[in-house]
Amino acid sequence: MAGCTGLLGSSSESNTGPATVSFGTLTIPAVAEVLVAKDRGYFEERDIELEVERIQSAPQATPQLASGDLDTATGSVGASLFNSAAQGVDISVVADQTQYWRGQPSSNKVLIRPEKYTDGMTLSDVSGDFTIALHGQGNVDAYIWARLLQRNGMTWDDVQTKEILYTNMTSAMSAGEIDAAAIPDPLGLGMVNETGAKRLLYASELAPRMQIGVYLFGEPFVNDRPEVARRWLEAYLLGVREYYELGGFPSDEVAAIVNEEFGLPKNLIKMSIPSLPHKNGQINTESLRNQQTYHHCRGTVEEEVDVSTVVDQSLLSDALDEVGRVETPEPSIETINEWGQNSPKPYSELETTDEPEGFPADSLCE
Repeated sequence: MAGCTGLLGSSSESNTGPATVSFGTLTIPAVAEVLVAKDRGYFEERDIELEVERIQSAPQATPQLASGDLDTATGSVGASLFNSAAQGVDISVVADQTQYWRGQPSSNKVLIRPEKYTDGMTLSDVSGDFTIALHGQGNVDAYIWARLLQRNGMTWDDVQTKEILYTNMTSAMSAGEIDAAAIPDPLGLGMVNETGAKRLLYASELAPRMQIGVYLFGEPFVNDRPEVARRWLEAYLLGVREYYELGGFPSDEVAAIVNEEFGLPKNLIKMSIPSLPHKNGQINTESLRNQQTYHHCRGTVEEEVDVSTVVDQSLLSDALDEVGRVETPEPSIETINEWGQNSPKPYSELETTDEPEGFPADSLCE
């Protein structure tokens, strides 16, 4: 899908009314910028009627994007993204949803069941009878756990794993079926409240420049309605900037917008550690390459692809030409620390970054 802007002159779009654009998403605060853009009328101003549809995962949405049943969607980076590219599935990563910035505390935390936790512990202190939850072998949390295992001189053979959806991890911990999870807020906050789980660390300590979530376009959307796709990105960019102006998740207004769309409790939204999207929507392609390398070494990605076949930000560039570029697009870590002071449950600043060197080690790939 590279070079999709060249299609603008051959669009089959009509001007018979607002263009309906379907947007598939999990019920997560991390898409707040899109919801803010919808609330502020940025889509409507661009003659777009946004239909928000619930999905369970990005892999579930992939065939719908490729077929045109969904126009755009969001999801975490994982093996399925690279496998889809290798198989020629017609989707592209077009903009940033969530990425970590060095020194920021992250929404995704490694939580330990209280019965298995001791103050000052490291992962290497756990016994052999220790089960961690994985949303999937090729998912974001598997990558985070792999980095933690390597940092502690461990391999996957040193722990047991249980594949389970994020939404079911809290009940599994309550039942004693799992001992740990790398889980994002507000689900992580719910796990702490319901089970007494203790935070071992922030995921961003292990992967300080990780691309977590992205926005995806299906090729039918780009090919058939490129001008609408560009206008969608314009609204998204304005939503990102308004999100920063409002003050992120701790903002009562942002929390109310997310609550109204998804029904998530406002207090949990406000306590969740905010995402810090790139203010010009740029993707961390180096992180995508690093994640693909790990998933390939583990066998969840069979064939590595050039990241340029996965990412196409040409329409984003066109959208930036329309709305303007932020001169300092990378957010300041002080922003999230300041927001934290406004949270009903202030979160601690990230004191250390301790990512494993030479990741992934051969021992982790066996």
